[in-house]
Amino acid sequence: MKVSLIVLFTITLSLQAKNSYSQVTKITLDMPSATVAQVIDEIESTTEFTFIFKTTSVNLDQKVSLKFRKANIQEVLNKLFRDMDTQYEVLDRKIILTKSPPLRNSSGKVDAQKPVQFQVSGTVLDSQNIPLGGANIVEKGTSNGTQTDFDGNFTLNIADGNGTLVVSYIGFASKEVPVNGQSSISIILQESAAGLDEVVVVGYGSMSRKNLTSAISSVKAETFEERPIFDVSQAIQGNAAGVNVVQPSGKPGATMEVKIRGTNSINSGTGPLYVVDGIQTYDISGINPADIVDMNILKDATSTAIYGVNGSAGVVVITTKRATAETEGQLNFNSYVGVSNVVKTIDVLNLEQYRELVGEIRPSYLDVVNSPKYEGISTDWTDEVFRTGVDQNYNLSYTKGFEKFRLLASLGYQSIDGIMASSKFNRLSGRINADVDISKGIKLHTTLNYIRSYLNNTSDNVSSARGGVLLSTFTTPPFLPVFADDLRVRNENQDGERDGQFALNPFQSSWENPLAFASAQDETWVNRYMSSVGLDITLAEGLVWKPSFTYDDTQSTRDQFTDRYRSAYGRLAATAGPPTNANAPLSNPNSTTLDTRVPALRSEITQSNYNIENTLSYELTSGGSQFNFLVGNSIQEFKYKRHGYAGNGFPIELREFNYNLAETKAESVHENIVRYASVFGRVNYTLKDKYIFSGVFRASGASQLALNNKWAFSPGVSAAWILSEESFLQDSETISELKLRGGWGRTGNVSGIPPYSSYAISRPDRIIPEPITYSLSQFENSDLTWETTDDSNLALDLSLFNYRVSLTVDAYYRKTKDLLLNISFPFNASVPYLVNAGDLTNKGLEFTLDTWNIQTEDVNWNSSLNVSINRNNVDDIRYVKAFTLGFFERTTEYAARLTPGQPIGSFFGYKVDQVDPATGKLLFQDVNNDGKVDAGDRTFIGNPHPDFTFGFTNNFTYKNFYLDMLISGSVGNDVMNATRLDLESMVDFRNQSTNVLRRWQNPGDITDVPRVNDLESVVVSDRIVEDGSFVRLKSLTLGYKFNNVLSMDSFNVYLTGQNLLTITDYSGFDPEVNAYSGRSNPTYGIDYGTYPQVRTFILGIKARL
Repeated sequence: MKVSLIVLFTITLSLQAKNSYSQVTKITLDMPSATVAQVIDEIESTTEFTFIFKTTSVNLDQKVSLKFRKANIQEVLNKLFRDMDTQYEVLDRKIILTKSPPLRNSSGKVDAQKPVQFQVSGTVLDSQNIPLGGANIVEKGTSNGTQTDFDGNFTLNIADGNGTLVVSYIGFASKEVPVNGQSSISIILQESAAGLDEVVVVGYGSMSRKNLTSAISSVKAETFEERPIFDVSQAIQGNAAGVNVVQPSGKPGATMEVKIRGTNSINSGTGPLYVVDGIQTYDISGINPADIVDMNILKDATSTAIYGVNGSAGVVVITTKRATAETEGQLNFNSYVGVSNVVKTIDVLNLEQYRELVGEIRPSYLDVVNSPKYEGISTDWTDEVFRTGVDQNYNLSYTKGFEKFRLLASLGYQSIDGIMASSKFNRLSGRINADVDISKGIKLHTTLNYIRSYLNNTSDNVSSARGGVLLSTFTTPPFLPVFADDLRVRNENQDGERDGQFALNPFQSSWENPLAFASAQDETWVNRYMSSVGLDITLAEGLVWKPSFTYDDTQSTRDQFTDRYRSAYGRLAATAGPPTNANAPLSNPNSTTLDTRVPALRSEITQSNYNIENTLSYELTSGGSQFNFLVGNSIQEFKYKRHGYAGNGFPIELREFNYNLAETKAESVHENIVRYASVFGRVNYTLKDKYIFSGVFRASGASQLALNNKWAFSPGVSAAWILSEESFLQDSETISELKLRGGWGRTGNVSGIPPYSSYAISRPDRIIPEPITYSLSQFENSDLTWETTDDSNLALDLSLFNYRVSLTVDAYYRKTKDLLLNISFPFNASVPYLVNAGDLTNKGLEFTLDTWNIQTEDVNWNSSLNVSINRNNVDDIRYVKAFTLGFFERTTEYAARLTPGQPIGSFFGYKVDQVDPATGKLLFQDVNNDGKVDAGDRTFIGNPHPDFTFGFTNNFTYKNFYLDMLISGSVGNDVMNATRLDLESMVDFRNQSTNVLRRWQNPGDITDVPRVNDLESVVVSDRIVEDGSFVRLKSLTLGYKFNNVLSMDSFNVYLTGQNLLTITDYSGFDPEVNAYSGRSNPTYGIDYGTYPQVRTFILGIKARL
């Protein structure tokens, strides 16, 4: 920790700076007698600048004489239009030409332009005093203007000292500055609240946000770059309407759940497709958040249909950092270190309370509790298991741009030591992004990303009887010590009492203490290579061919091992004989069934994904119309191979899996290949800058399906009308933008269909040892087809008061048909039969409100609020009446049910009537009024889906101080607190929560906690269903930006707190939870011994040199 702090405050490197294209591009012209049209053509053909204008605004036939050598664009334009009534504005690579308004005298009559007679100089800065190179300065009411140089400086001759300067810069609010006779002026611009000119990355291209017809949300890096996150998905949480991100566990390296506009499948993938610099993947767990520039979230089918089979659950397009042309070499460094603690714990009985309880449950238990060997021992297991976690993060990058070559190289390291014993995650990542101008019209783009990660897992989401570290922390009796060495009386030659062994549970030897469970090896190493190479080949003006190849290869090794000396379960396994039943855990290493779980297992998995794509695009702008189209094709292949190893008879001193040391061995191998082929296209047309039309399509073929069902077509159409460009609103001082948009599209999903689904498949149980047996693993179904989702979207975009207030409202309706469901046959119930047998609906509303509340030179405050409402309903299920979900081994019951007319994963069980004051028994309601209480009285008792979710961000700046805050929340969702089945059952020797102090003990007691030994207490009922609504201060950052520190361009120091405050009525650790995360069944909102969320404080720096 000390070393980390020294590194943190002694390394002073820098963050990447961004230079606009107009700043660094130099132009050479020698045109002694040419028309304006010829000059414009020459500039467009030799640079990346594009001119946008109406023909009535420019005299294209006027003759000019120009001669420049390596001049800035503003110098060229100043001379080109010096004697014309045309004014210009440079927005990066776009040059907008408009007709200059005539000068008028005090009587309102047009005056001739006055001769230049006053010179004013100055500097244009942003709110952090950073120079803005390429800013436009125009004398108000004229075409007379200039641009700032690289350092933000400018000089302009104006008519007189009483004039006004109009200063503008892309991404910043324009500002009018009275000269008032000053010859030198310092001008500070504030970031604009408007995103109108923002370029948004869409499928296979980009466009201005103004011209969007689809539902797309954007998340910029500045919203999360100072937060301690290990997964890119965490950066989206609370920052985008319509996107529900749940962190189901606080475990280091835990997988996030991301749902865009609800859940639209049962057995297929419901997480979005991620496109990282063109590389398509469903796994972004290794992507370094520090490498990201922004993320654009494509939410409706009109934007995702172009990805076809891969885009049915939404698409997140991620853009990483790249160098810009002629960027000077820049070294960037950012880092943070911090600590984390459990946000909330659960109180359990102390030794005396425990002794009283078990004496009521079974008096014979007291003989054990009061045994001399445990005399004076009172263990607080929460103190033994929980600890202070440590977070560390270091990122270094270098950017350099040359005339024809641009390079970014970055290196990052992140380490998280969890708050529970043994939990740990670390990641090393390296990235190289390079761009080369091979020749005029040919550009090369490459990306290479290497990721190596390590996870030491802590077992959770299972009961204390099955190795759950968290639940055993609370249920292990307090009279037990951690190690046998601490027993007051022991036989040192007996297992469970030897030196170094974990103390044996005298009631049930395999139900060990949490540190014994945590000592088991469960480690995963991952090596991942992500790469892409692509060309931009300009075939003719506006016609570009882009061939590309991407490759994503992941190799992981997971070792699980329980040593044969310290652990009671390990000693039991050491005498259990050879792993003759090795195939079960090899096929399912997460199995928790005792008779098939092998505590010595290695799983080596290789997954590779390559994608070859070609696109051809054409763009044409004429007058007030813009037309562009794109066509393309794709060939994609996914390969999967798993090699499993199991063994037994290991040396007693071994603590980690070593297959070579096993006396008996077993191996299994599983491989498959899935291929997709597609053709796709898009057409966009903009008329008069206010009527926009778009159409997309993708035809995809999938190898999993039989010949008659391989292909599906995904179309989408959308349109937008910018009412604010109409004459009746064009001059409105209140409405800055008003746009209506809408669309319809269809997407397909086959991710839940296994390879070779049109064949019946028998697989070998292993490859060694013999004899090898084959068993049916898949039934044939040639009639399987795609799940299809029809998606309709209507929206309103409104900006007011010069974009200081912006509101977006989206309404959507999504209908998914031919849901894939597994049904079982009585003659072979272990092998599911996959069929298209269901329909479901998602519909909802999304609101985003952005405001600039205060905008001054010293103080700025902007806010963003997003609210998402989604309603989910299962419309139809065929062949069976319902499906059960979420099995509890503790009760041999299921937590949820899938049935028509209900949301996915609705909780199902008994409704509690009361605790009988006379007997103390838990009584249930006779729901069907048949005069008795039985299984027929079970009903729906809770909905895990929220009424709405929200995110609220605020950004404050005062001079060099800044404060950023994110509040997120969920309202109306239920959580099944199944942890209480273990902590409030009172039927055996396990320790219980302090809630049982309210238990019924005598006739006449009025309470909600039944008596001891009431078996109804472990029945699934609404007794354990709680309101999971919460409001959370997710993140709070306070920082200071230093100027001129050790010759650095900038140096920031910041303090961030995460999960600082949660307001909720939920009694468990945290309402943001899902014990069944990542499993195939769509079960949500269940808490069953889940690793708790953490509160984290970090201290960080960002430096730019």
